[in-house]
Amino acid sequence: MLTPEQRTAIEGVLETILELKANSRGRTVAEPFLDLPDREAWKEYYLVIPHPRCLHGIKEGIGKGSYTTAQSVYDDLTLLFANALHFNEDGSGIAKDARTLKVRDIFTTAALPTAITDPFYLQTLFETTWAADPILQKLPPIFRDATPPPKPQPMEDIDSSPANTAAGGVGGAGGDTNWENMKPRDKQGDDIVRKVESQLPKWKGPSGEEGWITLEAKETNDPYTHYGEVLSKLKALKNSDGEGLPSEALTRIDENAVLPECSFTTPMSLALVENRVLLRGYPSPKDFDMDMMRLLEKGRRWFEPGSKDYGRILVLQRFYQGLTSSATARNLLSTTASAHYSSVPAGPGYAKPLHHAQDSGAGVTTYRIQNKDRTFIRNVWFKGVEYRMGDYVHLIHPDDPERPIIGQIFKCYVPDSGPVSHYVTVCWYFRPEQTFHSPQRAFWDQEVFKTGHFADHAVEDLIEKVACQFMTRHIRGRPKPPNWYINWPLYVCDSRYNDRDRVFVRIKNWASCIPDELRKGSGEGFYPIVMFEKTVMPRRVESPFIALSGGAKAVPTGPGGLVDEDEGRRKSKRTAATKVSSNGGAGETGTPAPSEAMVDIFAAVAGPSNAAASIAAIKGSGAAKALVDRSLTVAAGGRSTLGAEPMIEMLPEETARRFDRDPRTNEILWFTGPPIERVNPEAFNPRYSMAYLAFLAKKKAAVAVAAEDDEDMDEEEDDDEQERRDRANRRKRMRMLVEGEEVEKKWVAPPTLLDTLFTRGSASS
Repeated sequence: MLTPEQRTAIEGVLETILELKANSRGRTVAEPFLDLPDREAWKEYYLVIPHPRCLHGIKEGIGKGSYTTAQSVYDDLTLLFANALHFNEDGSGIAKDARTLKVRDIFTTAALPTAITDPFYLQTLFETTWAADPILQKLPPIFRDATPPPKPQPMEDIDSSPANTAAGGVGGAGGDTNWENMKPRDKQGDDIVRKVESQLPKWKGPSGEEGWITLEAKETNDPYTHYGEVLSKLKALKNSDGEGLPSEALTRIDENAVLPECSFTTPMSLALVENRVLLRGYPSPKDFDMDMMRLLEKGRRWFEPGSKDYGRILVLQRFYQGLTSSATARNLLSTTASAHYSSVPAGPGYAKPLHHAQDSGAGVTTYRIQNKDRTFIRNVWFKGVEYRMGDYVHLIHPDDPERPIIGQIFKCYVPDSGPVSHYVTVCWYFRPEQTFHSPQRAFWDQEVFKTGHFADHAVEDLIEKVACQFMTRHIRGRPKPPNWYINWPLYVCDSRYNDRDRVFVRIKNWASCIPDELRKGSGEGFYPIVMFEKTVMPRRVESPFIALSGGAKAVPTGPGGLVDEDEGRRKSKRTAATKVSSNGGAGETGTPAPSEAMVDIFAAVAGPSNAAASIAAIKGSGAAKALVDRSLTVAAGGRSTLGAEPMIEMLPEETARRFDRDPRTNEILWFTGPPIERVNPEAFNPRYSMAYLAFLAKKKAAVAVAAEDDEDMDEEEDDDEQERRDRANRRKRMRMLVEGEEVEKKWVAPPTLLDTLFTRGSASS
C-alpha cells in the first residue's frame, strides 16, 4: 500500500497537472485526459488502445487503494500520455497540447523550472514534478518515444501488459481485435507508411569476418583454380527437370543496373566475376565470396519472387553455398540434388512430422524443439551475417524453390556428430498457397501463418534475413534496425494455421509465438518499432488460387488448395483417416485420407483461367457439387472491376441485425433480387397414379364395410331402433363409395346478380 506521505505527494503531482492552464482564457490543458472516450462514439479508440487510462480513473484508484506502489502510479500516468500521443494525429488539439506548445509559456507554478522547452510539456510537467518530490521513489529513466518503457513481468502476463502493449511489445489486442471494423488502406495510409520507411536505413551488406568460403589445404596454393571450378560447376548445373540451366537467369541481369533494394551500387554480373577471376583480381577468398553473394543478392532482387528465374537463383545460391563450405558439406550435394540441395527432404505442406515416421519413412519436423545430441550456441555466422535466436529468415524450399521457406530461428546449435558443423532450429511459417482455405477467404498482403512445425536446417540452407511482424504491431509501425531494413522482405502474421485440421486460429497471446528466452525481454521489448502517425491497415488480397481476370497471374500449384470452410472446420484429417480405415478404405500409407465430406485437394489447379470454374467438387453421393464464390466482390465483377482501391462500407449494427444470417458462416444473407415463388416439380409428379389411388380407397372402404357388418351382427340385438337405422345408413354410404357413387353433394355457390339477369333474359326470349 502507498504510505500516507507517498499518497499526499502523488495527489500533489495530480493537482499540479489538473490546474495547468493553456492560455489566458483559462482552458485546462488536462481536460481531454480527465475521462475515457465514450465507447459508443469512439469504438475505434478501444480497438487501437487496448489499455486506456484517464486522470480521474487514476485519482479514483489512488483513493480506493488500488495502487500498492508509487511506481505503479507513475507507469499508469506515463501510459495515459503515451495512449494520447499514439492515437491522435499531429494536427489535432490533443496532440498540440501534448507535443507542440512550449512549457515555458504556460508554467504557472514556481516550483517548476521556467526554461523547459521539451515539446512533451505535459508529460514533462508530470515527470519533473514527480522527480522534485523527495518522498516519491527515484524517477525511472525518462522515455521520449511517445510510448512508455515496458517493465519486467512474468511470461504469462506479457500479453496483457499495458506497458508492453503501448510500446508495441510482444503483447497486443490479438484475437480480440476486429480488423474488419478498421479503416481500410487508402492513399493517406500509403503516405504515412512511405514517410516512416523513407527514414529507415538500408542494409549495407554483410560486415562479419566469419562464415566465408572454406578452402582445403591444396586449394590455398592456387585459389583461383578453385574459383574457376566453382564457377564452372554453377554454369553446368541443370534444372530439376533436366532442361535448361539455372545459370541462364544470371545472364539476364543488367550488369550496370543499380537496384535500390540491393546493399551495393557497384556494377555486378556473372561475366564480371569471371573476368576478375581470370585477371586474378581478388586479394582474398573473402573478396571472391562476397562478390558471388552480391551477385546472388542482385538476382533475388532483379526477378519477381515466385517466378521461375527467382527460384533458379535460390537453387544456385544453395548449390554455391554448399560448394564453398566444408568438404563434408560439398559431398552431401550429390545426395540432396532431388531436394534442390536442401538439408531437409520436404518443405511446408509436404513434410511429415517425426511421429508419423513409422508409417511414412523418415520424419522431417517436430512439434517440440529437440535437445538431444547437440550443443546449443548463442549465434551462427554464415557469409558474414550473424543469425541469432528470434531472427526471421528465408530458407531453400526442397519442393518449391520459387517460394522459399519462411521461418523464425529458435535455436542455434552444433551437432555432437555429423558432417555439418552448424545447424539452426526453425519454426516454419506457411504461405497462403500452402494452406487449405475457402474461396471467400481474403488475406493480408504478405501474410503468413505460424505453425507448430520445427525443423533442423543446416546453415547452408539459409538464403537471407527477412522480417515478420505480428498484426497488432504491423498496423502501428515498422521494425527498427537491425531487425529490419528497408531493402529486406517484410511479412505480417495474424493467425496460426493447423495443417492437420486445416483451420486458422487468430493469435491472442503473441508472447507464445516467440522463443522463451525472448519473452521476458528488456528495454523496448521484442521487435521494437518506429511508430506511425496513426494506425494503418495493410491491404487485402484474394486467395492465390483464384486467378486474376484475363489470366494476368497464373494460379500457383502446391500443397494447399480450396476447401469448403464449414467442412474444414467440422472434421479433421485425423478423424477422416480413422473413418476411412474402419471402412476398409485404402490410401497412401501414413497419410490421412479425406472423408466423404472433405473437399478434393486443389494442388493441381491447371492454367491461369478463372479458378472459380476450376474449383473441384465436394465428394458426396457420387455427383459433383461445385463450390461457388457468392461474395459481393465476385457479384460486382471481381476486384479488377472495382479498381485498386474499392470503397467498402460496413452495414451499421442496427441494420445488420435485421437480416437473416447463414447458419454455417454467420454471414448476412443477401440476394440480387426479390424472392421468386418457385414451383416444386415434385408436386406434379406423384408417386402413384390417380387410378391406383382410387383403387386403394375403394379397397380400404370395402374392408371397413365388411368389418362393420361382422360387428353389427353381434350387437344388433342389443341396439334400439334409432341406432340400427344409423348403422344401416353408414353401411349404405360405405357401399356407395365402393361402387364409385357420390357420397356427398358438392357445395354450389348461390347465383349472383349477373347469373339471375342472364337466366331471366333467357327465359323471356
